[in-house]
Formats: sequence, C-alpha cells, structure tokens
Amino acid sequence: MKLTNHIHFPPLKLPHLNRIALIMATFYPATWLLAFTAIFWGLNAKSEIFLAESVSQNLPTLPSAEKPLSQPQQDIPTNINPNLEINPAFTNRTYLLGSADQISIQVRRFPDLSFAGSISPEGLVVLPLIGTVNLSGLTVEKAKQLIYDRLNKFIKNPDVVVSLIVQRPVTVTVTGQVARPGFYPLQTPQISAAIFAAGGTNSTADLRDIVVRRTLTNGTFAEQKIDLLTPLQTGIAPPDLRLEDGDAIIVPYQQVTSDNKSDRDVAARYSLAAAQGIVQVTVTGEVAKPGFYTLPAGSGRISAALVAAGGTTLKADLREVKVRRILVDGATVEEPIDLYTPLANATELFDFPLQNGDAIVVPQLDAAKSRDYDLNLISRSTLIKPRIYVRVLSYASGGLSSFYIENGSRFLDALNGVAVNAADLRKIALFRFDREQGRAISRKLDAKAALQGDTTQNPLLEDNDVIVVGRNLVERIGYVINTVTQPFRDVLGFLLFFQQLRDGAQNLFLPNSRGTSGK
Repeated sequence: MKLTNHIHFPPLKLPHLNRIALIMATFYPATWLLAFTAIFWGLNAKSEIFLAESVSQNLPTLPSAEKPLSQPQQDIPTNINPNLEINPAFTNRTYLLGSADQISIQVRRFPDLSFAGSISPEGLVVLPLIGTVNLSGLTVEKAKQLIYDRLNKFIKNPDVVVSLIVQRPVTVTVTGQVARPGFYPLQTPQISAAIFAAGGTNSTADLRDIVVRRTLTNGTFAEQKIDLLTPLQTGIAPPDLRLEDGDAIIVPYQQVTSDNKSDRDVAARYSLAAAQGIVQVTVTGEVAKPGFYTLPAGSGRISAALVAAGGTTLKADLREVKVRRILVDGATVEEPIDLYTPLANATELFDFPLQNGDAIVVPQLDAAKSRDYDLNLISRSTLIKPRIYVRVLSYASGGLSSFYIENGSRFLDALNGVAVNAADLRKIALFRFDREQGRAISRKLDAKAALQGDTTQNPLLEDNDVIVVGRNLVERIGYVINTVTQPFRDVLGFLLFFQQLRDGAQNLFLPNSRGTSGK
C-alpha cells in the first residue's frame, strides 16, 4: 500500500521561513529535516539579498566624499593659572611638629601604651613606659622612629603609628589694603583665612599681586606672588599655599583707572571684600560747607561726601577732584576723580569708594580751562549745592531782602519779584566775597542790557552774593568797603557788614538814607 503524504503550506512571508524551519525540526527525522531546513534558510538568505538590492536601487545616491570636509577650527580659550609657579621655599617643606599640635600615638597590640593629646609648650609628650619625649622640630616620621627606638628597649619590634590630628595655629602678619592690618593666629593656614581674619580687602586692593613673605632659616627672605582675582574671573583653581609661623601677607594698593573697572567690581563683591562700615572723611575746597564728616555704613562714596558737605560751588572744577589717602606704610597717594565727563557724555559715573581718613579736595575752576566746561549743566546736577542765599539791597524794596534761590540762577532771576525803580536798572552792582583775596569785590551791571539779551550783564550768581540797586547805594557801600572798614577775615564778616546795614541803615546813610533813589 503506497502512502502519499499531502502537505499543504499556506503562502508565507519570507521573514517567517526561519521560524517554520525550526518548528519542523521537532517533528521529522534529523537527516531529512536538516536538509529541509537548509533549503528554507537558503531561500530566506536569497530573499534578504533580493530585498537589500531592491532597496539600494530605489534609494537616492549620495555624493561621494573623497575628501573629508574641513571644519573651521575655533580658538578655544584656555585659562592660564598664574599660581602654578610656586617658589621652592614655599613647597617641599615637610611639616615639623611643635607646641599645640594635637597628635595620636598608637602602639598596636598594646593599647595601654597609646597616647592622644597636644604637645606641651616645651614640645614634650609623656608616654607610658618610656616617659617624656621631646618631639619639637621633628617630622612625623622622625617622631615615629624616636618613639620606636625608645619602646624597642622594652618591647621587641613595636608597631608604632604616629598621626597629626590637628595642626597648631600659625601666627601671621596681614598688612596693606585690608580693613584691620595686624597679627592673626590662624587655625587654617591659608591665604583666604588670613584675609578673612583681617576683615577683608579694601576696594582699592590689588588682588592680582598679593605677596607672601617668609623668613628662611638662614635669615634671608623668600616671596611668593598670589593672584586671587584670576580664579574669581575664570573659575580656575585658587592657589593652594600653606602658611607658616611668621609669614607676612601684603595686599598692595591699586591705582584707580578706567581700565580696571571690571577688576574693581569683582573685588568689591567677592566673599573676602571688607564690609562697608562708618567712614570719617575730610571735604575741603569748593564746597558749600568744608569740614569733617561721618558717613553712615554703606554710604562711603565720594558723592555722599559731597552731599554731606552741602554740594560743590559753581567755582568748582569737577574734572580734577582728588582723593588723598594715607597708606599703612605712611605713603600718601592721590586719586584723580573726574565727575564732570560722565555728566557731559551721559556715561556711568564711578562713585569712588572712600576709607577712613580720606580727604576730598575740590579744586577751583581755572579760567583758562573753563572754555569747555558747561556751568549750566553743573548747576542742574545733584553734585552741586541745590540752593544759594542771595541778598538784594535797594530803597525801592525797603532795605535788604534776603532769600534762597536755585543754584545756577542768574542776575535777572534774583531781581524777579523784587521792587526796583526803573531809573535804577542801569545802576546796579554785584558784591561778592573773594576767599582767596580775603576781601569783597564788586562788579557793575546793567539790568536793561541784560533784559535785551546781553549775557555778559547777566552772570551766574554764587552763594552769599549781594546785589545793590541804585547809584547812591552803590557808591556809598563801595566807599565804606574800600576805605572805612578793614579787609574782611572771612565770608562771615562780609555778611555781618550787610546785616548791620539792614539793622541800622539810617545811621549809616544819613542824611540821604531814606527818600532818595540815588538818581
């Protein structure tokens, strides 16, 4: 009987052929099935090759890249660490034990012989079994060897471990541009700890050239420059320098220039900057009230000092303001401050930070340099005295009139609102006290010409000016000032003179003191 096996396979997708071949391997004899499986795998391989060729024919061709495309090379900024070059005198120095060092001495297998504590002021420790041991001036390894030799007389080959637990404080000197120069013990022998102990650096400290000075055993000095500013600006590692007893940290002074503004900004905001406390300064020169002033904490700036002194006068040259400062070593430095150019050019004003003992000198404007100096601009600024006190003496107004007027006002502004006879408009004089000459000076003015636009007859007024109206008064006062009275000592004497005119005008100008206009 002939058996015929009819096996019907449904249409299969090519990716399923491998799976079918593995399933059939469980039902048929190994010899026949291996051949059958190979056929299926061959069909699958050919189908994958066919699919790959068809896909590759349908894909768009890419241009051949015979030469790699050259990418433009960009300059990558590299931060150069200025603190890498360390003087050998500040490196390769093994730590020597001394008084107040806290150490641990362990003798393994013999815990009763261990020790933990501080080295005495004499440099000694007292250990069980061996007694007093002098460790002053020894390294940790030499101290270990010394203790080993002493114990070896009682214990064969003792296993000794010596460790420095807490380093003794070091005493250093911090001087220069810091808040409180002096001598400071440091538990952490680092530059940052020394500056922090001294209250921080001042705003004029040069953080790029800090100097650490060390006295060597042979009596000579070694110096190491430290740059603290570059790590703040670039993020590189700060200097890792261990201070020793007797080291001196010197923070130098940095002259103020427009080029180092960014350096000053960083130095004023970083964590070791000195806190702004109360500042006592002297303000002199062309200001309303020269004298000594105490500026509250946080307001120690040149603008605050000028405001405290009542503002500058119109005679001041704000381009050449100077700040005089005495340094720790006794040297005197002057910082030129230009307060005018930022106003004229509408740029940022550098409000110079002040320190205790600073002197602000506001010079007088030189007539030869006043051509490019805008007094109208200055008169409207916040740096100048906001109001001035002016007096007008005339018969028409009933005597002496005194009033405040905005600084920057002119001659005609003072006459506005004051009773003046029309016949006296051409017979007016302006009296002013000249502090340099120590006497009163006068200038004749024509109000009619000023009203017609003659700017030479309409000058800017200054504090304590006195305007005298009428020929009779002008001549009489001029005669009294020039011939009768002695030269005034100061502006107070000048003002008292006109105060007496108001209080006793009849006695001074009899018999024509009243009822005449000076025609």
